[in-house]
Amino acid sequence: MKAKKEKHGVHSVERALAILEALGTNPKGLGVTRLAKELDLHKSTVHRLLATLVRYGFAEQDENSECYRLGMRLVALGLNYLHQLDFRCEVLPYLKELAELTGETTQMGVLEGDEVFFLERYQSPEAITVNLGLKAPAYCSAEGKLLLAYLPPERLREYLQRQELKPFTLNTLSNPEQLLLHLEKIRAQGYALSAEELADGLRGVAAPVFDAQGRVVAAIGVAGPVNRLTLERIHRLVNILRETCYIVSLRLGYRPARRRESDTPVPRPNLSLQNGG
Repeated sequence: MKAKKEKHGVHSVERALAILEALGTNPKGLGVTRLAKELDLHKSTVHRLLATLVRYGFAEQDENSECYRLGMRLVALGLNYLHQLDFRCEVLPYLKELAELTGETTQMGVLEGDEVFFLERYQSPEAITVNLGLKAPAYCSAEGKLLLAYLPPERLREYLQRQELKPFTLNTLSNPEQLLLHLEKIRAQGYALSAEELADGLRGVAAPVFDAQGRVVAAIGVAGPVNRLTLERIHRLVNILRETCYIVSLRLGYRPARRRESDTPVPRPNLSLQNGG
């Protein structure tokens, strides 16, 4: 990709944006020489622009490979963008439908730092429900584990290096190797389960929401007490949950090249998924 030189543009800004675009398509990072070649720029120019991007957190350099990649400042801006979107209008009707179908609380979460932040939630219509906060540790909630499973490997490695896996219950995955194996399973099956890992008596299941670039940007989940949200019920509602996530993804611009057979829409069942159904 060549750096564009617009007649009425600011060259330094255009070149910096071209660098960010190049880094965005190379998650393992790029060196100065390769960036200069791809963008048809002098190495000194690329180095100077990268230094500025690093200083403001839009890029970062790996100490071992000396390659550059996108910085966490872009994550913060992306989260701000997500917060500005009218998620209530877009997502809440689907969360409401899920809650009415399952009889449990439904929610949509995104990663914010090392935690999962719940942008929107529809409370269970049941008289007895569960107490859920606005945030939760990513490694012991269904939505958080789902989002961790789809992180680029280097991001996940950084997370595990800085995150203390505090055990909240006897079921919490507090061993990094055990958690990594669990995250691999989540990515392979396309959904995540949380079985009393954050709090005793609480279960949950979550599936991914994709953006226009095919990246996982959020997770939609169902949570409830173990006496109602049994494992049998969870496995029966997984397909419907994934179908909801697929529809929301389409509204966010997601356009898959070819949909997998496992993603085929399932008809809304006559059989209720509420407790006892």
